[in-house]
Amino acid sequence: MLKISKRVDYGLMALMHLAQNPDRAACSAREISETYRIPAELMAKILQKLVKKGVLVSQHGISGGYSLARPASAISAASVIEAIEGPLSMTNCVSGESYCTQFDRCNVKTPLQRLHEGVIQMLGQLTIEEMVLQWPINLRLPLPTEMPRSPGQPRTLLKVEPEPALPVLQNG
Repeated sequence: MLKISKRVDYGLMALMHLAQNPDRAACSAREISETYRIPAELMAKILQKLVKKGVLVSQHGISGGYSLARPASAISAASVIEAIEGPLSMTNCVSGESYCTQFDRCNVKTPLQRLHEGVIQMLGQLTIEEMVLQWPINLRLPLPTEMPRSPGQPRTLLKVEPEPALPVLQNG
């Protein structure tokens, strides 16, 4: 099954968060993890991988945190996946990492190669900026500092307005 890992999912969420807040110098791993309810330790590890691969930059100090290393329009989904999980591959014969005993007589390697190339091309063209623009504004989460709450009250991450009740039609 083709599936993006939770680590990649969380990495993409963090990058979208940073791209949505370009006015801010940096966001902490804690802020991002609290906003999306992701374990802080896991988020910190993912962000560090993205720093090592040049997708993010980290800033130390009181107002430190993480920020995009380049514009969101220049960061592809493929580069994020590769930074977190390594080279993209759907099958062993496509990746070239190991030899398949069926390689010489395989009747699906060419179609799989085409599928692999198409997926890689699409992920390479999909940018963080496009992902942000495609996400409806009314579903975007407020920053933790913008969420009003009383001491001891749990943080509300998403304000959901109840739908108005439909009128009840009565016969008669």
